[in-house]
Amino acid sequence: MIRKSSTRIRVFVVLAVLGLVTASCGDDAADEPVKLGTIWFNSGIAVGLGDIMRNGFELAVMQKNADGGLLGHPIEVIHYDEGYSADESVASARKAIADGVAGIAGGNDATTCVAMKDVAAEVSMPLVVTACGSELITEEGYEGAVHIRAPVKQSQSDSNALSVLARWMIQQGYQRVQGVGADSDWVRLTDEEFSRIFAAEAPAGFEYTGMIYFPYGTAEARVEVTKGVGSDPDLLYLGLWGKDVVVNAVQAARESGYEGDIMVNEVVYTPPEVEALGDLSEGIYSSTGWILDESIAEAAAFSSAYEAEFGHAPDWWSELGYTAAQQLIAAIEAAGTIEYEEVAPLMNDEHGFITPRGKPLRFNDKGLRLVDDWIIIQSQGGVLLPVDAVPIAG
Repeated sequence: MIRKSSTRIRVFVVLAVLGLVTASCGDDAADEPVKLGTIWFNSGIAVGLGDIMRNGFELAVMQKNADGGLLGHPIEVIHYDEGYSADESVASARKAIADGVAGIAGGNDATTCVAMKDVAAEVSMPLVVTACGSELITEEGYEGAVHIRAPVKQSQSDSNALSVLARWMIQQGYQRVQGVGADSDWVRLTDEEFSRIFAAEAPAGFEYTGMIYFPYGTAEARVEVTKGVGSDPDLLYLGLWGKDVVVNAVQAARESGYEGDIMVNEVVYTPPEVEALGDLSEGIYSSTGWILDESIAEAAAFSSAYEAEFGHAPDWWSELGYTAAQQLIAAIEAAGTIEYEEVAPLMNDEHGFITPRGKPLRFNDKGLRLVDDWIIIQSQGGVLLPVDAVPIAG
């Protein structure tokens, strides 16, 4: 049977009856699964983002199981809910540990992912943190935890996913930027990075009027959006996510008579939002760390398998889920065991597989993924297209 370090002590009971020794080892031992856990949005306003990330993770597991499994065992995936508070993510992390998972992939929002990481650190759980926008994952990390999104704060890199957006806004010639966002750690970090870059680099006459916040986890931001467009910005930045939230916010802006440009929070403006908005989606900007490029063989193969299984093309969230599963599987396979202390030192290693980005997965010495650029996308004719790529550094 597959055992964790916490159950290393084995007691063997030998029954001798009339000189006959009976020992049972169980023919089904090889069928006992290796359990992997995910902790992403399973409910609420952003469940759609969790769904496509789970799709990517499950696709990688399906492919590995079809190839014979992991360490001679099938892989079983158990999904847990990240929720919208630290308490919810902590409860899920503790449940995953109690269920005996060999590793976890999770973390979509800074409000929840740091607390999840802290629980995983208690047992040195192999952990791949995904979309979470917090530098604390690596700045206060542990051996065994890696972060596969781009840097988000100056302490990680002066050229990060938020600072490059602020610089892009300056380069585009915007004069007044207004933010409206969820009252979450991520949006407060966004405001901090925007304010830093605008104060240091924006030309005379430029004005950033800050963020107007609405409660995190709610689907309605119309009042705050109406207040935001009242400042007459030429760019409205919407720091929010979840299809209904995004759609309601854009509709509120346009119904209020706002005709300026809109940029939606990075990575959350996806085809379902575009489709739901219809003509109102035209011209809306967002940004992402990956967009499908079928000239890359690995991307084309990933897209083909993903679309065959789930009926639509993959996006950044799907790629993160897929890559997270690959890294967990590769580290466990390299260790030859599911013992946490054997797997953890290998989580930061390059294991030879090529991601859908056409490159190996590599990390800096703190476990942060090394990336090359951040991609500005825009809705044009009902399709999200790349319109710019800004250099970024891990």
